[in-house]
Amino acid sequence: MKKFSSVVIVFMFSLFLTSCFGTKELKEDYDIGNFPKLTGDYLGQDKPDSTAIKFAPHIISRDDSLEGKIVFSPDGNSIYYQVYREDYTSAIYVSNNVDNKWTEPKEVSFSVGENILLSGISSNGTTLYLSTNVRGKTNLMSIEILQNGFGEPQTFESPINSSVSDTGLHVLADNSAYFSSSRDGAAGKDIYYIKDITDQNPTVENIGSIINSDDWDFSPCVSSDGSYMIFGSDRLGRKGLAHLYISFYDEQTGWQNPINLNDSGAVINDDENNQSNPSLSPDGKYLFFMRHLDDTVMDLYWVSTDFIEELK
Repeated sequence: MKKFSSVVIVFMFSLFLTSCFGTKELKEDYDIGNFPKLTGDYLGQDKPDSTAIKFAPHIISRDDSLEGKIVFSPDGNSIYYQVYREDYTSAIYVSNNVDNKWTEPKEVSFSVGENILLSGISSNGTTLYLSTNVRGKTNLMSIEILQNGFGEPQTFESPINSSVSDTGLHVLADNSAYFSSSRDGAAGKDIYYIKDITDQNPTVENIGSIINSDDWDFSPCVSSDGSYMIFGSDRLGRKGLAHLYISFYDEQTGWQNPINLNDSGAVINDDENNQSNPSLSPDGKYLFFMRHLDDTVMDLYWVSTDFIEELK
């Protein structure tokens, strides 16, 4: 009887620790089907400061998978993120905050058996932006988020999609949009602008040499008010080891010269890794991005956006 009582006490104490500390006690990936209780915004994670840290380690950023992009619904109650399977095809997962408890991430229905990249989410939270994941030929798509599921993926027509690689679509509330493409005229990959993506005959423009370099420039993320853009770039000889840059928008002269995010004093870009796929939290207080070293290490990171004021 004493032995049984001791076991019960230890078990109850372990439950107490789990409820009090949540993910702080996770030292390895949780077992599928045994998802920990997570409450609060951002899955109850400790908020980062000016040094980028992994987002939800062993929960979202797991050791047994490669995560490539994350976006949040405008109310912060749904997260969608991209995961590479063992064969390097791409899937999209979702977790929802229901009754102040986050659900175990599940693959979304339209991604099962498919090879789809995540680009972004609309400002009203009703549409996900995607692209096919086929080397050298990716098409931009959208899909409606319904109350109990999703609509059917819709592929954008030319001139938004080209015959080569078009990825990283970011759409603002006024229907203006930015994406990256390796179409004719691009220096490897450039960032392009669409004035109104809902137009029957949309105009697609290269954003120009202030932003686009002679190397790859991609995965644009524009603030909700259009005042700045954060994007990845291989400039300055960093082939395959991109850094994140920011450009501020001036109403008179347009986009300004890009600035490396680390110039603020924040610790975001790592010289030994590739940084890309930036996204912002709904309130703009946090920047999320992908960092990966090679095909075996790829995780999601986040950092406070307080550094932006230092760069203006």
